[in-house]
Amino acid sequence: NGKPIGALGDKEAEWHTDMSYVAEPPMASVLYSLEIPSKGGDTSFANMYKALEDLPDDLRAAVENRIVNHDASTTSVGELRAGANAVLDVRTAPGAKHPAIRTHPATGGKALYLGRRLNGYLEGYSVEESEKLLDRLWAHCAKPEFSWTHKWQLGDLLIWDNRCAIHRRDSFDGSERRVMHRTQIKGDAPR
Repeated sequence: NGKPIGALGDKEAEWHTDMSYVAEPPMASVLYSLEIPSKGGDTSFANMYKALEDLPDDLRAAVENRIVNHDASTTSVGELRAGANAVLDVRTAPGAKHPAIRTHPATGGKALYLGRRLNGYLEGYSVEESEKLLDRLWAHCAKPEFSWTHKWQLGDLLIWDNRCAIHRRDSFDGSERRVMHRTQIKGDAPR
């Protein structure tokens, strides 16, 4: 009826891991396309095993055995969640704390685990140092050599592992609809 639907609207969704702001984030996500726009709305995925493997030595040393505070106040399009207050100090943002490098419980492999950039905080550093390190980490993770983009077709079903991948969505024309059903698969606390 001419009014926006859904929680995320038609804006671009930045790189993120689903629900990393909870103590036990989902191990995987499932997305099924019911309606897709004529263009845009594609979903890209980045391999966090590979991003960690190719991380410069100084950056790896800076995040090894460090904890990241995963902000719970905003969505993946950067909007404030209902009932949340704006974050004035990233060190005290609400949300879970997880290792910057996690061990995958099934494969034993190591992967970067950053959540989302907005209001993230790398504990043990000043806010300025954390911001610089996180900016470098996210720029590194977003390199094209780590990613793949899925161009949606009606009826596509995607399943991805949130423990070793990040993803993002392209924006699309707000006069068109993009309707997806999403399911989360229960996970455990990152280690």
